[in-house]
Amino acid sequence: MKKIGVFLVDDHEIFRNGLKQLINSEADMEVTGEASSGEDAIQQLAEIQPDVIIMDIRMPGMNGLETSIQLLEKNPRGRILFFSLFDEPDYVAAALEMGASGYILKDTSNKIFLSAIRTIHQGRYYFIGEVSDVLVKKYLDARQTAGNGGTPEISLSRREEQIMRMISQGHNNKDIAESLNISIRTIEAHRMNILRKFQVNSIEEAVEYSRNNRLLKED
Repeated sequence: MKKIGVFLVDDHEIFRNGLKQLINSEADMEVTGEASSGEDAIQQLAEIQPDVIIMDIRMPGMNGLETSIQLLEKNPRGRILFFSLFDEPDYVAAALEMGASGYILKDTSNKIFLSAIRTIHQGRYYFIGEVSDVLVKKYLDARQTAGNGGTPEISLSRREEQIMRMISQGHNNKDIAESLNISIRTIEAHRMNILRKFQVNSIEEAVEYSRNNRLLKED
């Protein structure tokens, strides 16, 4: 039986070692690689294709969300499970919008963690507990808004808001990348995600939309 190949991305070595020991103790899965940063993960995953990628949200340098954008851009069929300490709505929503297959919290049980890996490997999604509550609330809020004759609320992540503000101020991708210390490819991925959120065809339309709907704090 072919084992589920799991790749770990987390900046804490002790934490990675604990996950590695747990995963490798299971008969149907194994850790095939690990990285301590988003940049390292992108470099390694250009050569290997694991079945499931366990991704932390907050890491020095490129965070988990930015890393996932680039990974899914290269491998759209990738299965990413976010494993985080944080259940803030912005994090959960951004992870889902960027193509995550699951999101669980680091205080979950070993049984749930292993079940999440098996579930998303089968092509399904896995969101649990407080994370599920966040998603349900977001859905109900959007439905209520639509039912009142409005349109579902569209929100930008913190990074998307930073990028949109700089674009509206006339900065190009190179300027933004240098200012935010992220790659131009990540900027381009965020721009594509913003266009998809706003359902527009150009960045000029996105700037106009964000201004008309006062989506930037400075507006």
